[in-house]
Amino acid sequence: MLAQILPGFRDFKTPLITGYLWLVIIWVGFGMPIPSKAENTGAMGMINWLTGYTSSATILAVLSFTAYVIGILLIVDVKIATRLVSRFGFTFQRQLNENGKKKWVRLPHRDNMSYRRSLANESGSTLLKLLWEAFTRVEEKNVPWSTIHKGYHLPEIDEAEYEELRQEAAGDRAEVDRQIRKNALRTLSPTLSREMDNEIPVLATKLQEKNKDLFDSYDRDRSEAEFRLSIAPPIAVLSAQLFLLGIAGNGILGSLFAATGLAMSIVLLRKGWLKVLDSTSVVVTALEIGTVTSHVIERLEGLEGKRPSVVIPPAITV
Repeated sequence: MLAQILPGFRDFKTPLITGYLWLVIIWVGFGMPIPSKAENTGAMGMINWLTGYTSSATILAVLSFTAYVIGILLIVDVKIATRLVSRFGFTFQRQLNENGKKKWVRLPHRDNMSYRRSLANESGSTLLKLLWEAFTRVEEKNVPWSTIHKGYHLPEIDEAEYEELRQEAAGDRAEVDRQIRKNALRTLSPTLSREMDNEIPVLATKLQEKNKDLFDSYDRDRSEAEFRLSIAPPIAVLSAQLFLLGIAGNGILGSLFAATGLAMSIVLLRKGWLKVLDSTSVVVTALEIGTVTSHVIERLEGLEGKRPSVVIPPAITV
């Protein structure tokens, strides 16, 4: 029973608390007014009018609903954060350091040559390893380069260009075909890598059907990441407001509150980012062990290779 309630509570918690924080910011921005019982005009008069017809619990419910709607509009989209994590150079696995402790390892940027060389190395990301392994299987199947060019809309090679390449390879047609295929796969690598990055949220949805335990782990990490990343910005804004109020009043106290709030928001952003890494790691691990399959990999493996020619022996005459 509790396990069924918790996922719904996690989804409800983040927008509600985020909305309340933004309502506090609005309240502070308007000078923290407290409605007077004698006020009968404006927003404060409307509040007094409502209290005459409704209970405090009803007003709290309306306020909570308002906060919830504001929170839904302003929470951080974890899917975007997941794509940023996968695109800008972090691995999806924690690696052991010299002390035997796990830590996150950052890779060079995609445009860096050392990053490209890491495709087949153990330091490369799991997604790129899987893509590289799929390329290897394409080559082992001896898939014609024309099939790759046609299937992925790459520029065609005319006969004159092909003959020039064949002359450079000393007439070895098989070597020319192999080099063209390798160049085609190298050209496709950045595009297919981005497609796999964008596929992570879709794979997480598939994981819900394939493996409930892994999906629950992903969902917990995703919910915590969403909560931490969503409340960090309003805490930072509230800290700036307290700093400005401190300048007008007690500068030391205002500066202290502002510094504390900014430090909290930075820590929350960092912890939220790490939770995004954790949730992404769950999905990539499921992809690596075969629990879910990537459409990008399936499409590559669906390319038909050349069939070996069968030599029919001559008929035996009696």
